[in-house]
This record gives sequence, structure tokens and C-alpha cells, in this order.
Amino acid sequence: MPEAKREAGDEKLARLFEEFDGRVVSPGGAAALLGLTRQTIYTLCKRQELRSFRSDELANRTTPRWVYIPLDDIYAYGEKVGRPIRRS
Repeated sequence: MPEAKREAGDEKLARLFEEFDGRVVSPGGAAALLGLTRQTIYTLCKRQELRSFRSDELANRTTPRWVYIPLDDIYAYGEKVGRPIRRS
């Protein structure tokens, strides 16, 4: 059986999920919900139209291990641009 590589999980990620009750999605998930490309989602995050939270740890030299966007931001942006998303 494989052994764990860490003593504990990612505390920053755990706090993020706790703060938003797990209601966050990846940029790809946000793109699918809004019918946009991931690149557009990244642009919206850079413009601060959507909040994004990133890992401090990198998966490679430039890419964070994880990035998540609050679902409430996705719903609000959808309403703002006339692409309302049915809340689940």
C-alpha cells in the first residue's frame, strides 16, 4: 500500500473549503458553468471580476498546485452578464 507523503493535508486548502462550505470550483469548472474558456476565466480573475484562491505550493515552476473560485462569484458574474446559472 502506498504511504502518505505528508504528515497533514494542505491547511490553506482546508481553510478555503471551510470558509466557503466547499462551494468552490476549479477554473475549468467555472468555464463549464459559464460557457467560457478557461483562458477567459483566468482573464476575469486577473481583472478581479472573479476571486481566485491559489496554492502557495507550485505543481511546476509557474503553476500553482490548485486554484479555486467561489461558486457565489460564478453565479454573480453569470447574472451580471446575462448568463444566469441555476443554483444547485
